Amino acid sequence: MTVARTSGAVVVACPEFGPFDALADEVHGDYVAGMFDEAARTCLRWVTLTRAAGDETTTRYLLYVRAIALQEAGRKSEAIDAAHVLLASLGDAPEPVWRAKALAVIGEASAELNDHAAAVAALAEADWHVQQVLVGTYGHLSASMAVALALRSINLLEQADELLSAIRGGDRPDVDVLVMQQLAVHSAFWGASLRLIGRETEARQHFVDALSRANRMRRVARRGDLPRMVARAQVIEAYAAMHLGDLPLAAARAEEGAAGFDPRPELTESHLLQMVRARAEAAAGDHGGAVARLEELVRDTTQRGREVWAMTARAMLADVQGQTYGPHPGQDMWREIAHGALRKVWAEREARFNSLQDQHQLRELTAEAHRISRAVAQDALTGLGNRRALDHSLDVLAGPRWAVFVDLDDFKRVNDVWSHAIGDEVLRAVADVLRAQSRRADVLVRYGGDEFVVLPEGDRESAVALAERIRTAVRDFPWSSIAEGLEVTVSVGVGGGTAGDHLPAGDAALLEAKRGGRDRGAVGCPGPTERRLRAAIARKAETSHRRGRGPGATARS
Repeated sequence: MTVARTSGAVVVACPEFGPFDALADEVHGDYVAGMFDEAARTCLRWVTLTRAAGDETTTRYLLYVRAIALQEAGRKSEAIDAAHVLLASLGDAPEPVWRAKALAVIGEASAELNDHAAAVAALAEADWHVQQVLVGTYGHLSASMAVALALRSINLLEQADELLSAIRGGDRPDVDVLVMQQLAVHSAFWGASLRLIGRETEARQHFVDALSRANRMRRVARRGDLPRMVARAQVIEAYAAMHLGDLPLAAARAEEGAAGFDPRPELTESHLLQMVRARAEAAAGDHGGAVARLEELVRDTTQRGREVWAMTARAMLADVQGQTYGPHPGQDMWREIAHGALRKVWAEREARFNSLQDQHQLRELTAEAHRISRAVAQDALTGLGNRRALDHSLDVLAGPRWAVFVDLDDFKRVNDVWSHAIGDEVLRAVADVLRAQSRRADVLVRYGGDEFVVLPEGDRESAVALAERIRTAVRDFPWSSIAEGLEVTVSVGVGGGTAGDHLPAGDAALLEAKRGGRDRGAVGCPGPTERRLRAAIARKAETSHRRGRGPGATARS
């Protein structure tokens, strides 16, 4: 936050993400450093302040960091509750980025609590929200990363890799390095999963990818002067090199990385570091040290619900114990049970993928139905509602209402002098003016030709004020930007009454305004006598039309 003093007054320039963005940066730093419990506590303390100050953006960020911190700390049920608090804070606002991120937490935590139906439902909705976010924005980056990690938790690794690979971080090394970190860890996770079920050839390719991605992560971290991320990249490289058969390089690179960051048990890189160290100790003959290290790792990863890393550590532990005590039938039995369980989980990937696809298709069908429904009730030229939309609004609205009729003055001249293409541009511009001057709940309709209708919420004063805003905004619009010498004005009429009365009243008021000249407005509110008089005039006009004396008829001698 920047503070400057000028002419005795204090000017505060708020940061892009809210006046308390510095608090968000601090808790995010704790989270990245693996201090998950501390980050969750701090978020809960500071969110009271940001809410009271009305800093909505920072409040949402703190709620989200609390949810993911609880998730990483192994407190799954609390993480789900925290994510629901974030969703509730959004109210009816679309907010696809925040919804995707909150649903990702719910999906991942639900999967780790073995509620896979809830996980797939949440992740299908989260993935749909990500598709609504513009690629290349920070929101797309953060939402994609959150959903990708959650998809990995239910072993939809291809979909997770696709989402991560589509992220575009821009020219910020601090952002790019986080993307590369997740890609590198993802490849290591994928390789470890395949190796556990005996698919060594496929696993090797993913370890090659992990090595390449970690190498790129290290280069990006050095360019951004991020020494801790350099160190964590070196540990991922070491783990991949170990599985590719180069243990001396792996051990050296692991120790080099270990010196550059705090290997807290919450960090995935800490698990990878412990496995490389254990393998190096076993190779050096220190089987006791390797066993103790791996037993501790099994406890940590199991406590945090990191199944693949826990099973990898158990498999390594069985190997080391076999080297120490010799072969034992129980080891083979354990391996078969563990591999069978993981193969079952792997086989369930297809069912989860199909379920995810079904949810996507349902979403798409629903969205398409809404799109068709909107198209049927939408004017193709202006994007406003059409007469069908107006009829629907009249069916659902009850009680006294007001209507604002808007008609372009001498629109025929626009088409004749400047062309029908320019006339279409004018109609679209007037529609934009109506949108800008109206409220969200107002009904906007192209009534026909160059005539528009607005059904505003509120009383007579609101309708009259809206009509005047529209008239003035059209007159002041920069029409010369559409065609040189072009000027456009509108006449407006405001009518009120019960359902069915306000449209005729508005139409009559518009006619009165146009009789008075261009760029004018009038207000009308018919009573019973006026309604009866109009009905009589209408009947007389209809009778004249049937006798051939109506508008457009040819006079007979």
